[in-house]
Amino acid sequence: MKKIALYILCGVTALFTSCDPSLLDLQNENTLSTGVYWKTESDVEAGVVAVYGMFYRQGTWTRNIYTQMIGMADEGVSYAGWTELNEYTKFIFTDYNFSEVNTKIWREHYTAIFRANQVLDNIGNVPFGNATHKDDLIGQTKFLRAFYYFYLTALWDNVPLVLNTSSAADKPMQASADEVLIQIEEDLEDAITKLPSTRDANNYGRPTKGAAYGLLAKAYAQHHKWEDAKRCLEWLVDGEGKNYYTLVPNWADNFSNYTEDNKESLYEIHFSLTNKVGFDQTDNYLDPNAQLGTQIEMNQAPTGIGWNNIEARRWLVDYYKREQTTDGKNDSRLFYTLWYDGAASDFPEYPNQLIYGSSWNSDWGNRVFIKKYSTDASPLYYWNDNNFRSLRYADMLLLYAETLNELNTTPPSKAIECLNRVRNRVNLPNIEDSKYYNGSQISTNKDAFREHLKIERALELAMECVRWVDLKRWGINDQTTLNELKARDSDFNNFIIGKSIRMPIPQSEVDNNPNLNQNDQY
Repeated sequence: MKKIALYILCGVTALFTSCDPSLLDLQNENTLSTGVYWKTESDVEAGVVAVYGMFYRQGTWTRNIYTQMIGMADEGVSYAGWTELNEYTKFIFTDYNFSEVNTKIWREHYTAIFRANQVLDNIGNVPFGNATHKDDLIGQTKFLRAFYYFYLTALWDNVPLVLNTSSAADKPMQASADEVLIQIEEDLEDAITKLPSTRDANNYGRPTKGAAYGLLAKAYAQHHKWEDAKRCLEWLVDGEGKNYYTLVPNWADNFSNYTEDNKESLYEIHFSLTNKVGFDQTDNYLDPNAQLGTQIEMNQAPTGIGWNNIEARRWLVDYYKREQTTDGKNDSRLFYTLWYDGAASDFPEYPNQLIYGSSWNSDWGNRVFIKKYSTDASPLYYWNDNNFRSLRYADMLLLYAETLNELNTTPPSKAIECLNRVRNRVNLPNIEDSKYYNGSQISTNKDAFREHLKIERALELAMECVRWVDLKRWGINDQTTLNELKARDSDFNNFIIGKSIRMPIPQSEVDNNPNLNQNDQY
């Protein structure tokens, strides 16, 4: 309409002067559009950075996803004062449009995917001076798209699979969890061919070939494609990857903001306090100075110190204390993972056990708070800069052990070796020599080994947003398994087989898209 008006103006003034309409068609330098963007290499680089930028949202890795992923698993519980927030972790889904969890996590994951699709749709038309750099950017973007889809399917299963730049009028088709996993696998297989094996210190936040292999192994395991998972894990444990990754001697270094990007980390989400802005700016998409920190501490800190949106189940304390180390002490992972009444007597070798500068409050009773990823900040600030280790080598070792066990009639020696590497690092004996567990049965019986790995993974990876993915892989589809979960976590009294393994899709999405069906039984 504006351009038509300009032509009319030219006609009216033609008797007095000549008029070139193109001279009046000016670009607003303060606002870029897709019509003038995606022209240069730097445009693409900025587009990829925008995909990373979606890590810093409440619905992704700033805060809310920790509550949901930990709370739905048997390791966590929410007593948040916000009723819907704690009910969502208890499989009580009353409001399918609950903004703090359901719609926010959904929307912000799809915003990230939209940004990734823009890069992939346009990068082919942009001239690059270095083909390797171009491939690297494609590999990074495909890794990120796969990463976001991995958590979408972990929460909802059946989601729209959008692989091209979308518009507001689009009504994408729904895909099954299997179809989404296949796309994740395809993206990561391609990313592996394009990503470098290592990064310099200025680019640790970008994925490497090892990160892609790690996420791909997890995707194949969820799909029960054990041979494919083995191929990925072989590269990490026995192949080229062993030159880059190993277990760090001090287990706690995996969760400290002073020991980030160590040799055990395949991929970390990098957080920073560079922009120390207030709470309200966390979701300001238009603010280039928006917060780049994480609220994981505020989210899990005890009442009176933080928000206390998520905490741990007591059974974890008991399980850690089942087995002592070779020098007669309690498992140090318990000390660095959880705060609980009695920790001082369990770990007398660690004096001055304070929770963000405070002693244990008797009002907390028998509750258990999450210590992992805490810092020495006191008093607690809204944000911290502790990187989240999304893919860790210890996870890969235990997954390799599980994969090899599934592919054989009895646990092979390599599977036992991987398990023992994880145990020995924290000074636990080889499983064959355990004084608590029946090591001879575990090391020779496929079913016993599988069941024991469920315990080992719980203790090694607690509160790392891994357990819910594990439970889905192992299956919660029979009453016996469900009863075991209920015994550890009463939240599972609300779990309905065939329904609660996935969340309800935001109802607003279902209402606006005729190609999207609500998940079964919702």
